[in-house]
Amino acid sequence: MDEILFICTGNTCRSPMAEGLFRARGGEKKTGLRAASAGLFTQDGLPASGTAVKAAAERGADIAAHRSRRLTPQLAQGARYLVCMTGAHYDSLCALLPDQAAKIFTLLPEDVSDPFGGDLETYRRAAAEIDRGVQAVITQLGGPDGELGK
Repeated sequence: MDEILFICTGNTCRSPMAEGLFRARGGEKKTGLRAASAGLFTQDGLPASGTAVKAAAERGADIAAHRSRRLTPQLAQGARYLVCMTGAHYDSLCALLPDQAAKIFTLLPEDVSDPFGGDLETYRRAAAEIDRGVQAVITQLGGPDGELGK
C-alpha cells in the first residue's frame, strides 16, 4: 500500500494528530494510502505529547502508542505524498529533496499553528485545523482524479 506521510518539526504533536485523524476519518480505506508521520528535527522514539493525545482522542483518533521518527531520505522516497504542516516545512523539504518536490504539499493553504508547550485549548485549536485539512485531503484523494494538487 502506498503511504501518505505527514510532516512537522518534532513528530510529537501536529503530524501524529494528522496521521491519527486520517485513519479515524477512514482515509486509509477511502484513498488506499497508509497514513504515517515523521519530523524534520526530532529523535526516534519520543511519545506523542500527552495534550496532543487528549486533543486527538476528543476527535476520535487514538495516537497514544505513537513514537516519533525522524524523516530520512528513505522514508521520503517510499511515500507517495509528503504533507507538511507549514510553508517552512514545505520549503525545507523541497530544498532537501528537490527530486521529490512534485509529491510535497502543505496540509492547508495557511500554516497549521504549532501547539507545542500550549494548554489543552491550544492543542484543540490545532487539532481542529488539522482535522479540516485531513478531511479535505481525503476528499481530494478519494475523488475522481484521486491526486493531490489537481
